[in-house]
Amino acid sequence: MMRSIFLTFFLVGAAHATEHEVAAYGHVLDTCYASANADGSHASCIGTLSTSCMDNEEGGHSTLGMTFCTLAEAQVWDKYLNIEYQQTMAALKQMDADTAVQFPEFANRAETLRDAQRAWITFRDAECGLAYAMWGSGSMRNIASASCRLDMIAKRTIELRELGSEMR
Repeated sequence: MMRSIFLTFFLVGAAHATEHEVAAYGHVLDTCYASANADGSHASCIGTLSTSCMDNEEGGHSTLGMTFCTLAEAQVWDKYLNIEYQQTMAALKQMDADTAVQFPEFANRAETLRDAQRAWITFRDAECGLAYAMWGSGSMRNIASASCRLDMIAKRTIELRELGSEMR
């Protein structure tokens, strides 16, 4: 219980500390994500913001710098995740409405996506809690947890984008 309280406190506190990094380097990921729309290479964008941030910020390659830069990128990916989720949900709701006319028992795509997303959030938090815990009291625990969040959020965003693209 104490570990999850600390992890929650750490992530909430770090989110406020990353405002500078998001403002200064968010455009790097925004540009990559927008250009990837043409060829679907969104996975190549993972790490662009955090790398630019670490390379250009004083102390960017320190434990704290790497953690904040990584969390800043996770925050931007989370923005994309919410957009992709909403667009995919809207497409699935439309499909469900069309299906419900003849087969109401099969009009459950949107509900199923909602349930899957809720389960994914629980899994993400547990998985990144494990990444944090594996380092014990070492300072790498913060980087490991931040990297886990970035990786999981970015990959889920891409999954939702691909699913949504199939529906539109």
